Amino acid sequence: MSLKILCAGGSKEEKEAVETAVRAGIGARPPGETWNVSLVKVGRQWSVTVDGPDKSSPRSTFIAGEGRLREQISQSLAQRGGGGGRTAVTNGGAPVPTGGATAVSGPADQRRNAYTCRQCGKAFAVSYDVEEGEGEETVPAACPHCWQIENVKVGITAAVNNDYRVEKA
Repeated sequence: MSLKILCAGGSKEEKEAVETAVRAGIGARPPGETWNVSLVKVGRQWSVTVDGPDKSSPRSTFIAGEGRLREQISQSLAQRGGGGGRTAVTNGGAPVPTGGATAVSGPADQRRNAYTCRQCGKAFAVSYDVEEGEGEETVPAACPHCWQIENVKVGITAAVNNDYRVEKA
């Protein structure tokens, strides 16, 4: 198995502990599989993105508290095997609803939704492309002012491909 771990934030000791937790959470895999795990330290939590062995594998994105990284990676991989092709987004271990969201009408175009951070009170915007008739899903987004993780809505395709942008408003 090939495993690539990208880690941003945290001390050298934290990064070493995180890499150990990721390896333990992924566990033993077939030799031909390639996994990419991206982690970003946000406060006392890690924003985690796990990409599986091939392009058709669903991407898992979740927030893991310190000390729960191994457990949540294992749980994420178990959910991947559960079928359905759609991954649950979690925040601190609690699932965020992702299916059957509000339908967006109109032609395919780019959307820009405005939000206000619950922690710092500053405005930010989330931009994404949306297809005609496409629904929305809730995804995590870091406030560009204070890095507080907020739950925002984006089009289903943008959510699945993790293809949305967060910017100061």
